[in-house]
Amino acid sequence: MNTKKRIISALLGGRVDRIPAWIPVVSVTVDMMEKAKAPWPKAHSDPQLMAKLAAMPWELTRMPSTTIPFCLSLEAEALGCELDQGTVNRTPSVKKPAFAGPADFEMPDDLLERGRIPVVLEALEILQEHLGDEIPINAKVTGPFTIAGHVFGVSNFISWIKTRPEYVHQSVELACEVTKELVAAFVQHGAETLIVSDPTSSGDLLSGEYYREFVFPYHKDTADTSRAPMVLHICGNTKELLPHIRETGFDAYSFEEKVDVMAAKRILGDDISLIGNVAPVATMLQGTRDRVTEEAIKCMHDGVDILSSGCTLSPMTPLENIRALVIAAEKYRLAKTPDELIREFGRGLAIGMEA
Repeated sequence: MNTKKRIISALLGGRVDRIPAWIPVVSVTVDMMEKAKAPWPKAHSDPQLMAKLAAMPWELTRMPSTTIPFCLSLEAEALGCELDQGTVNRTPSVKKPAFAGPADFEMPDDLLERGRIPVVLEALEILQEHLGDEIPINAKVTGPFTIAGHVFGVSNFISWIKTRPEYVHQSVELACEVTKELVAAFVQHGAETLIVSDPTSSGDLLSGEYYREFVFPYHKDTADTSRAPMVLHICGNTKELLPHIRETGFDAYSFEEKVDVMAAKRILGDDISLIGNVAPVATMLQGTRDRVTEEAIKCMHDGVDILSSGCTLSPMTPLENIRALVIAAEKYRLAKTPDELIREFGRGLAIGMEA
């Protein structure tokens, strides 16, 4: 089974010969930028540099990840937010929201021509041409709850949950249209898998009840947008959200180490594939290769369908630790199912009878 088929099969809950390593969140590092001569922030706004850098995890470590864009501010910038463009080891971020409230927001007709969105579309085409036969080309879309926080200001937006709940619904519904339009455009331009990253909907900020009311309908709407395999990623401790996430319709869920894999497996069952959840800072950034291997094996033993870091990698993550994650997945073998054991027993009996 080749790398691309293995990942897509695992995403969709199909059979695989082994658990694949695949980081659907951002996995590029400063070392990769130096090797590619494609540093941030230049690589955020040049399609050739973006594609070249996105290919580096595969070329340098055999981690089959190509996730672009590298930040969560693409949509906010296109909608008029003022950005801090970041540095070589820090992604762009929103400095100033664009609107005071949902009444001020109007969906632009030319969304796909705004900001850096054309850069991402061209970079996807380049990646598809050069790597599409080997690994899945993955694109990242910011989730609607996070877009709404960026566009209207996170503190104001969160306060509306109690003071103006109708504003929250109006805001997230508007933002969801942006998310869905980008999902469709990214697939049209070469993305074969997608991750919807929605960190502001974290269980660290929202209760399960609030997630169900203010986020779930729009996650479900987003998941229904495309036939391409879609991953949902939410940062933080999301255990209280899991029963609702199970019903969203996403093919897979990527989660941090704050959520126990076995607990997630019990709640999500076989309805959604699990991706994670080696600690991105304590282990991937600060740990040794042996620690990466040890934690990776535990994740696979506990039930992840795809081995990954729990969240976006620090740009300072050592290449050897990313490679260690890949090697751990290559060496780990799934326990045989009862059906496989019965088939082996039957083959053994047949051989014995022939003898």
